[in-house]
Amino acid sequence: MALAHTLLHTTRAAMFALGRELAAWKPSRARGTFATEAVLSVVLSVVLANVLHLSYTWWAAISGFAVMQTSFSSSVERAAHRVIGTLLGAALGALAGPLIGDRPWLFVPALGVIGGVAAYYANGSKAPYAWMLGGVTALMVTYEAHMLSSLEATAVFAALRAAEVMVGTLACVLVASVFHFGPQWYRRLRPPPVSATPLAIGEGAAALQTSAQPSPDVLHRNRLLLGGQAALAIVLLAALTYWFDMPGFAQAMVTTIAVLMLPAGKLVDSTRQPIIEKMVQRVAGCLLAGVVGMALLPLMHDQPVWHMLVLSLGVWAGCHVQSGQEGASYVGRQFTIAFIMVFVQDHHWANDPAPALMRLSGILAGILVLGGVMLAVSVAAHRRGQVGAHHE
Repeated sequence: MALAHTLLHTTRAAMFALGRELAAWKPSRARGTFATEAVLSVVLSVVLANVLHLSYTWWAAISGFAVMQTSFSSSVERAAHRVIGTLLGAALGALAGPLIGDRPWLFVPALGVIGGVAAYYANGSKAPYAWMLGGVTALMVTYEAHMLSSLEATAVFAALRAAEVMVGTLACVLVASVFHFGPQWYRRLRPPPVSATPLAIGEGAAALQTSAQPSPDVLHRNRLLLGGQAALAIVLLAALTYWFDMPGFAQAMVTTIAVLMLPAGKLVDSTRQPIIEKMVQRVAGCLLAGVVGMALLPLMHDQPVWHMLVLSLGVWAGCHVQSGQEGASYVGRQFTIAFIMVFVQDHHWANDPAPALMRLSGILAGILVLGGVMLAVSVAAHRRGQVGAHHE
């Protein structure tokens, strides 16, 4: 009952936060610049991926969006972490996948170990984003290896996945560089009459995240808890997908690790509430993007210009919500990612909703399985506490 009450309260809070954000729609120069950079990064990622005939254009587009931050230095750092994590994860998957892909008794637990280690180091380490991308990529490539059944085919898949990430990351860095160095060069030629310091987007949220730092013991305990939950969830997802051929496994894995990745300021005490908040906001953003995207997709008539225009508008709207201060930032981020999944098809522009629905179903499956694991862990801990109190 307590968990149901928490879930209901969190869902209501997320909906009110989104409503406040939409009601207080106030464009500013900082928010407009961030949204413009993100839109141009996604568009450039799609164009480059299509020119290079990459297999999964949407993965490049998501990389172009996910790397973009409100400051140039943060974008470059995130780009480096994404590339390093992807390359290391792809190498691990390409080597380990073909060796264990046909042995489910070894294959399924190995995926759980990869996911658990990635979730552990994605919380509290100095390069959390690199650990997350490394774990996700290693899981994807390792899982794909059991279907490809070939070292060469797995290596090609890993190389393509790395190329897609690098194309999107390169597009982001190029766009961020233009917006960062362009004004500097312009000011050198024509200094502004009045100097002003721009307001950083999300400054209040960042301050809240870093206001309280956990002790080493609390941090280690919560990192172990998050890593264990990730391992159990991925083992269940891998087993279900291996034997029942469930679609959307890649997005389910991404969801599991991404939801369990928390800033240091939220690892102080119980981690359940911030995780539930991320789960609810992730589902809300994905469902909203799915509804809006599926309604608009049939109107595109396979016209690339219309696809790109609507995609840009969706990314702009999502970035505007993400950079807001009303508590719906993660809804906006997940809306943008899901909207990209709907409109950026593999290989070509199309109105087929099946690929997007499969990816969105994978996200929901990851949330459901992770929620079940969290509930089971919570019940087990409660019963263990009751037994200990009884013996005392």
